[in-house]
Formats: sequence, C-alpha cells, structure tokens
Amino acid sequence: MKKLIFLAAAVIFTGAAIFAGQPMTPGAFIDVGLARPDSMAGAFTAIADDASAVFYNPAGIVNSNYKDFTFMYTKYKGLVPYNVTSIIWPINENRGVGLGVIVSGDTLFDEKTILMSYSEKLDWLIGRFGIKGLCLGASFKLQFAGYGNNIDGAADRVQGSAAGCGLDLGVLYAINSELQVGAFVRDALSALWWGSKWDGVDHNYIQGVGLTTDLGLRYKIKDFMCALTLSDLDTLKIGFEKTMFDYVDIRGGFSQTMDFESYQQYMVGLGIGHFVFGQRKEFSMNLDFAYLFERLDNTFEVQWSLKYR
Repeated sequence: MKKLIFLAAAVIFTGAAIFAGQPMTPGAFIDVGLARPDSMAGAFTAIADDASAVFYNPAGIVNSNYKDFTFMYTKYKGLVPYNVTSIIWPINENRGVGLGVIVSGDTLFDEKTILMSYSEKLDWLIGRFGIKGLCLGASFKLQFAGYGNNIDGAADRVQGSAAGCGLDLGVLYAINSELQVGAFVRDALSALWWGSKWDGVDHNYIQGVGLTTDLGLRYKIKDFMCALTLSDLDTLKIGFEKTMFDYVDIRGGFSQTMDFESYQQYMVGLGIGHFVFGQRKEFSMNLDFAYLFERLDNTFEVQWSLKYR
C-alpha cells in the first residue's frame, strides 16, 4: 500500500512539474513569501507547520498545535509594498482550515489574493493499513489585479483589471518523527479574466497563472531542523533552523538554479519568540526577520505571529 501511495504521488507531481514549464502569465501573482520560510530559502514545502502553510503547503495546517495568526510587511527589493496576513485553525486532530490574504503593489499595478484552505489527516481512513501521517490540503484562491490607475500617468496609458480564481494542492507524509516529505502544486488550476483599454478600444481575454511545483524533504532532531525543496525541477533550495537558548531561532538558506545561468541566492534570518503566556499558558508569540540577498536589490522582511492553543 505504501508503494502504491508513493508511486501515485510521484506520477501526479512529476507530471505537474513537466507542465510547469509552460507558464501562462509569467510574473503574475508571484508570492514573495513570509519571513520565516524565506530566511530558509523557501525550503518550506515539507515543513509547513505554522500559518505560512496556507501559502507553502496547506496539507500542513492540520499538524499545527496552535491556532496561528501571522502578519508580514515588506517592500520587495525596496520598491513594491507587500502585505501578507494568514490564520490557520486546526479543528481537531484530523482537520484544519486556513485563510490568507496577500495585498501588493500600488496604483500603477496592484494585486490581491484571497486564499481559503482546507487540510485533512488521513489516519482515520488508511491507519488500518499501518499508514499514518499522510495529510492532504488544498487552497481555493480568488485573485484580482489592476493597473494604469496612477493619476500621474499619461492620458493614453494602458489601463485594465483582472479577476479570477485558482487552486493549490499539497501533500505531506511523516515517515517518522524525524523525516517528512511533501509536495505542493501552486495554481494547479487557474483562470483570470482580463479587461484592458488602450487607444480607446476595450480588449478582453482569459489567461491563467503558470503552474509551479515543489517537492520537499525535512529532517528534524531536537532543536535543529534542515530542509530542501526542488522547485519546478530546476531550482534547488536548502534551509536550516537552529533553536538556541529556548527563545532564539537562527536561520539560513541557499538556492541554486540548475540552468545555464546557475544563479545563486543567499538568505539569513532570526526568530525571537516562543514566549508562552496566559493563565493556562495558551498563548505564544514570535517575531521573525529575514534578509534576502537578491539581484538588483536586497529585501528585508519582518513577520509577527500570535498563536493560541
């Protein structure tokens, strides 16, 4: 039975990765990310253990021990305002839900994405076969965009807007307490209805967002965790997290494209938190920072999280 599950997952996600090389709208609705995952190079596919799971792998929502709210603000490469809000709510040991909102850009070009996520652990279904720790997740997305609404633009500037929907799919499998694997397909289904106007003529068309895939592996022991993710079969991401003095997380990451450019990126991060408070020790708070060394300009991110048990 285990072999059958792994074979089916490999066929589905490898096939998706092949089609990921045929994007429909390059550059549209690209998720910058959140500070904790980004400081680990985005190698979060097989971790997904907090509110970031809504964006990186919704299958992990059900594994969280907390109801988790997080918010991040950054200026991507020092130019583009980017706001992310997310909340996850494990309903019981087998089910969980999540909600995420991304708002980026300005009047020149803006994008908004609303994600509604669901996660389920299948122990109740296949536990009788000796298989435990398999989780599935999905996020339904509503997406909106607008451009050319800046008041300082020329009279003949191109203006338009878009609205559409999409679907993300994820899976996690805990092989044991230390080793976990995951896969995530972003925009497995996508459709956007665009309306533009230039030279006094209206133009309408349908175009989706390009599908992307991530295959991940996570290893965790005591207060140390490392992970890797293979994105679209052409980018390798490696990250680590080390907890020190119970309240400080040191993070780092590295990504490498496997093409003729062989482009490399480095990331570092710091987490301050695990502060538990409340009459029943039901609350926990974290503050996370990430610094991304990138092309053109670097990006600094700040993320705040509040968790409730």
